[in-house]
Amino acid sequence: MATIEEFRKVELIVAQIKEVKEHSNADRLYVVQVDTGKDVRQVVAGIRKAYTPEQLVGRRVILVA
Repeated sequence: MATIEEFRKVELIVAQIKEVKEHSNADRLYVVQVDTGKDVRQVVAGIRKAYTPEQLVGRRVILVA
């Protein structure tokens, strides 16, 4: 369990999904390019069984940094 002090160190960032590709070595993962407004980041998301790439592009998500 995280303490309140540890939680205060967490940064929540709103980002828009720009590109989604299937991960070449995993059947449950997407490689996702997200735009935070300051930079573009690449993240891996284990949501491939729940969403198609078309459903994700353009959506806004929360990144925990």
